[in-house]
Amino acid sequence: MQCQDGLILIDKVGGMTSFDVVRRVRRLAGTRKVGHTGTLDPDATGLMGVVLGRCTKLANYLTLDEKVYAFEMELGTATDTEDASGQVIAEADWEHVTREAFEEAIGSFLGTIEQVPPIYSALKVDGKRAHALARAGEKVELQARPVEIFELDLVEWTPPRVRLQVRCGSGTYVRALARDLGKKLGSVAHTRSIRRLSVGRFDLARAHRLEDLSEETFWASVLSPAEMVASLVQVTIDADQRRAIGFGQTILVEPEIAMGAPVAAIDAAGDLVAIMERKESYDPQGSRLAPRRVLI
Repeated sequence: MQCQDGLILIDKVGGMTSFDVVRRVRRLAGTRKVGHTGTLDPDATGLMGVVLGRCTKLANYLTLDEKVYAFEMELGTATDTEDASGQVIAEADWEHVTREAFEEAIGSFLGTIEQVPPIYSALKVDGKRAHALARAGEKVELQARPVEIFELDLVEWTPPRVRLQVRCGSGTYVRALARDLGKKLGSVAHTRSIRRLSVGRFDLARAHRLEDLSEETFWASVLSPAEMVASLVQVTIDADQRRAIGFGQTILVEPEIAMGAPVAAIDAAGDLVAIMERKESYDPQGSRLAPRRVLI
């Protein structure tokens, strides 16, 4: 099969790693040029973006920073992996936690917070995955880093199990959020389940289960490169500008474009030609864009 380009949204089931999903998509698509737009924990379910063909080089330009998760946490028990698949490493009283105290605690996590990622994660330490080092019994220390929590809502209060929904920025670990909530409340906690509902402008309504896809139907489910980057600033280019981009040349467009912002150049047929970037700080006739990634 000739390699094609695009993005497919997968509704991942629990028990699969992100690489398991990529491997399955490779077989369905008939190409090894497959990658993903961000890992999802093996036990977690929900939305996962998988890119194909030349779009594997465009994943970094997607505006996918904002994510929404539904999750259930359990107070009173901590595990080494900070989810239900791990071994219990600590227990603590939780009965003193009232709904009012819980709601007050989640309010303190809104905004930019410092979060230490779980040691069972795909982050690299000295070139090795943290989870591999942890499973080998080696001591893993990860530094706190800033993450953004835009919304954190209590959905169901049935302690010691509590259901919540969070809208957060890139790099946020829901397992770590539950862990830190438990500590804030004078107890411990871990996640029972995590489901990713949306990433950027994409949500589960457009996602496909792997079991429902076949080699015959797969490509009909793939979003085009232009759809993939629809959240970026877009400019429509003519045939001369398209030719110039193909030669690696800059083009001049009328709209005022912010410096450094990625811009999708779309031709008259509606196809993505390139991701561009403003090159000069000022041009009296408009914005001069230089190609960063060219698809033609």
